[in-house]
Amino acid sequence: MTTSWYTSAAATAAARRMAGNAVVGDPVCSLASVGGVDPRLVPHGGRVGIGEHGGYWCLIW
Repeated sequence: MTTSWYTSAAATAAARRMAGNAVVGDPVCSLASVGGVDPRLVPHGGRVGIGEHGGYWCLIW
């Protein structure tokens, strides 16, 4: 099964909040990080919304 990735407005807004507060983690995110995200931690298949700001990442599935 293939994973479909798309830019998510909600994930991008969460990444902006995290960057603004210099804190990793937001209730909206299924997975949050600063720096790169390990793709092995993302479930295979389905859709994953991504957002990035200032090196902070938010993924929603």
